Amino acid sequence: MKKAAFFDLYGTLIDIRTDEHDPWVYSVLSQYLTYHAITVDPEELKKAYFEGIRRYLTQSTETYPEVDIYKVFDDFMHKYGHARYSRQIVLDTILLFRSLTIRQFGAFPGLYDILVSLGKKYKVGIISDAQWSFTESEITKLGLDRFFNTRILSSRYGFKKPDPRMFTIAMERLNVGPEESVYIGDNPPKDLIGAKNAGMKFILFRSECKSYNGFQPDACFNDYAELENILKKTVITKSGR
Repeated sequence: MKKAAFFDLYGTLIDIRTDEHDPWVYSVLSQYLTYHAITVDPEELKKAYFEGIRRYLTQSTETYPEVDIYKVFDDFMHKYGHARYSRQIVLDTILLFRSLTIRQFGAFPGLYDILVSLGKKYKVGIISDAQWSFTESEITKLGLDRFFNTRILSSRYGFKKPDPRMFTIAMERLNVGPEESVYIGDNPPKDLIGAKNAGMKFILFRSECKSYNGFQPDACFNDYAELENILKKTVITKSGR
């Protein structure tokens, strides 16, 4: 039987804390944008960013809508600018913005060792509510890109977890069924419910191990040193092997 282990990204693989409300972020970004002939004061820039997000989310017909931050930046850069901006300039601006908002960033302890081991036994993927415009770079930055056979990022699809389509797309990519798959995440309302509605097993990371809206994790752990043994029991034993 094929086996696949899928992971959430932020809060599960990457320990991260950001602050997108810090006025300093928009002050620095506003100054940077003048080099691209874009004149917008920090308060207006902050307003344009959050209003852009709200506009795209409101326009969506999805139950769990997702925004593509690239479109938000592209919109306000052309609105306040005086030139045509290439895709690379927009992406560079997004990466600067992201770097300014980060307050904590790094892989959880023991992560690399477990991913090396799992890669020998499982197909491995990422299913994440994440922005492709900076997430792909952050995965590469931490050297995580070499471990995963597929990456499903919500901003590429217009919907996010707990929509079960996030999970079914990932399983289709790796040619595995729900009975062969387990999802590891830290957010029960999104990760537990989404995985269970897609028919997958679910392992909860660093959260209280209890049922949520009638769904129960198959296992829970707080340290990556525990995960391999938990996976053996969850994926193999419970699948009847």
